[in-house]
Amino acid sequence: MSANGSHATPHSQRSRATVTVRLGKSFEHFPIFELINKVEKTLKTPVQTAVKREDEQEFAKRNGQNLMFCEDAARRIKRELSLDPVYTDFKIKVEHFESLHAHDAVAMVVKGVPGGLSYS
Repeated sequence: MSANGSHATPHSQRSRATVTVRLGKSFEHFPIFELINKVEKTLKTPVQTAVKREDEQEFAKRNGQNLMFCEDAARRIKRELSLDPVYTDFKIKVEHFESLHAHDAVAMVVKGVPGGLSYS
């Protein structure tokens, strides 16, 4: 079993994490940058909107050293958000847009608050 919790080897692909959160009532402003930083730090893969050609190889190398299945990514984000009292509820959807298969891979987790956000 790998350090990421899987027996198989994931492969590089484009991915997207959609994170829906509910904040405690004491928050007047949504801490969007803190949430983005927390997710990027958890996955160890910052979003790159544009990569210069000379930086592309290093970026690809870094991403290739941190491969994970969408299920592993969703669990990691859930673990981190569960530790932060700012987020009273959340739903996380991680999608890998497959290049090797005829279907995409999707994982979804929720915090599990009674009456809270659901999988639908």
